[in-house]
Amino acid sequence: MPTPVIITFIIPLVIITFIIGNYTLYERTLTKVPVWEAYLVVTIVFLVQEYVITAFSFQAVNYCFYQFVIAVLVYNLLTSNRYGIYMGFLTPLMVNAVENLFIGKTWVWHWEVIIIGWALFAAVVYLGSFAPRGDTRSLLVQLLVLTIGGPLIIAGLDRTGWFHDLPAVPINYGGELPVGVGLILVIYHYFLRAELFDIRAYKQAHHDSLYDELTGLSNYRSLVDYTKQVNSRTGQLAVAVIDMDHFKSVNDRFGHATGNRALKDLAAFLLASCGEDDLVHARVFRYGGEEFCIVFSDLAPESFATVVSHVRSNQQRFSRRPFYSNAGERLPLSFSAGMTIWEPGESIEAVFERADQALYSAKHHGRGQVRIAPGPSAVARRKKEQA
Repeated sequence: MPTPVIITFIIPLVIITFIIGNYTLYERTLTKVPVWEAYLVVTIVFLVQEYVITAFSFQAVNYCFYQFVIAVLVYNLLTSNRYGIYMGFLTPLMVNAVENLFIGKTWVWHWEVIIIGWALFAAVVYLGSFAPRGDTRSLLVQLLVLTIGGPLIIAGLDRTGWFHDLPAVPINYGGELPVGVGLILVIYHYFLRAELFDIRAYKQAHHDSLYDELTGLSNYRSLVDYTKQVNSRTGQLAVAVIDMDHFKSVNDRFGHATGNRALKDLAAFLLASCGEDDLVHARVFRYGGEEFCIVFSDLAPESFATVVSHVRSNQQRFSRRPFYSNAGERLPLSFSAGMTIWEPGESIEAVFERADQALYSAKHHGRGQVRIAPGPSAVARRKKEQA
């Protein structure tokens, strides 16, 4: 196959194929696994893809072209740019390895070239940050600088005698490379861009369906999914349903802006307080309106009393915290809570109905307190003892 065809068409089409697969993998699949597993997968996939591109290029023209293209596209197109930065760090190392493999001489680390590659990538993505992410013109500039400018810089420095044992830069392909970069961006702009934005919009809609917009906490739908997940584990579950006291009067007297701030303040307090105790596995949800929920999982049988004490202590701490309306007036905020054990085999409806009854009891007996609803086993034991 003629070399110009490889440089102009084949390698760019291979890159586009990789990017399509990468987007789905990184934006959907890897969001569901631990960080270390995600980076392990990213490392393996990227090194394989980078080897294919650089080896293909090296076999065609005895030089590694297009080496930064995947890193730049991943940096610009994914929701998070962390994988792109990581790939940009790996790219010069991978190119050095491929050159050593194909040259077939003693393994040499060309640190001058590696550092130049890192510096050039950092400069390009920094300048690209001033344009909207995914902007075609910004991508064109970034890719041209790295694909053509980088080799030209190295070729110029090579003439000064800086480098040794490097393959000569085939600068005579200065015509084919812009065409190849242009092909990548034409396919992206006219065929992939809308699809990628649709995937991003779907992901955002999925996120919005699981999280409360005001507080950022997981919502009721997330609560249902989460309880199904943790119910399959060993260990006991406990539930606390929490309601801000006199919230309607706060809204009526000081307005919805102050009311929303009060809800956000309580949400942040509950989230922070649950993270203070490493012995308790807890997750906070916005249950609805001014109600919140904490699910305690993986509890030992004797730990429920500790969890209750934890919630009561936090209830007292919250009531002592200063909170001011938008007009600067101090408001006495507090919350009431109903708690219960989630016994094996119980439905979510039964458990939360029992916790709600405990919450109503706390409200009825003066608010600002925590009430406990015994589970079915405790009720059965009590009836047996009274019989």
